[in-house]
Amino acid sequence: MIYLIIIIIITLYFFLFFKNIGENSEISFRNNKLIMVILFFLLIISGYFINNSGIINQKEYSSILNQHYEIRKNISTIKKNIPILLVKLQDEPDYYKGWVMLAKSYIITDQLMESSIAYERALSLKATDPVILEEFISVLIKIDPKSNKEKILKYFNELVLFNKGDLNIYNMMLNYSIDINDAELTKSILSDIVSNPEIKDKDQYQSALNQMDKSDIFDLRVNITQENYSSLIKYNYIFFILKEDGSKFPFAVVKFSNNALPKIFSINSSNKMISDSMIPKSVRLYIKGSNQPSVNNNMYDIYKSDIIDLSQSEEYIIN
Repeated sequence: MIYLIIIIIITLYFFLFFKNIGENSEISFRNNKLIMVILFFLLIISGYFINNSGIINQKEYSSILNQHYEIRKNISTIKKNIPILLVKLQDEPDYYKGWVMLAKSYIITDQLMESSIAYERALSLKATDPVILEEFISVLIKIDPKSNKEKILKYFNELVLFNKGDLNIYNMMLNYSIDINDAELTKSILSDIVSNPEIKDKDQYQSALNQMDKSDIFDLRVNITQENYSSLIKYNYIFFILKEDGSKFPFAVVKFSNNALPKIFSINSSNKMISDSMIPKSVRLYIKGSNQPSVNNNMYDIYKSDIIDLSQSEEYIIN
């Protein structure tokens, strides 16, 4: 409607623009060619407005609105039916299909916790449908992928038992382990794939496993120049800290007393703060001094390195 009003306003504007001043009863146009050009552009503008106004797609819009209405109506019906279904299940607690229907109803009404309870009850009666297992796993992941980890892995393992050669199930498990950032779980799943005789095409999984095995090991040789060595041994204890760039938490730490500080030493996998953590690609080396043997708030900041690529670097010289 607004486009139609704009077209009318533009037409009136040009009409009055070409009206001779002082003439009340007659309109004279000065140039027929100019009028034709204006009318041509007016038609183009009108066509553009009509095309973008949604008038052409009105039927499609009406169809979408009708579909949305049907969906809302169905959700409303499902909400009304849930209490009826609950009453039926109280009378027939072993009604497997009823529990599945209840679980699916709760998903549609966005009641995930209630849905998980219903799914678990259904699976306690019969756990032979892979589709229901997948749906339950999906609900558990949506609720909380980490706190539900034990259940999720339990039902993933049940899925695998249905078809040990199904890579899709393993890929779902891998996606889950990556989402929760569980390196050990990822390695375990990759190992299961590689060792599974029913899976034939597994070169990429073997390659990923090899890469993860390598990513667990690093060995960075630190070389302290004489000038820096003299400034470091002024402190009773010297801490060499590797941190992932942008992280607040140490990845690996080595501590020396000033009378035992070597000029060349290694920070390696054995110095990781968390033994099974994956090795970050980009780190910085921080050196802190302290007069106490443990980490405290009174440590002195001595040195901060540029970014170090642990996958490429074998030696770092402090100069």
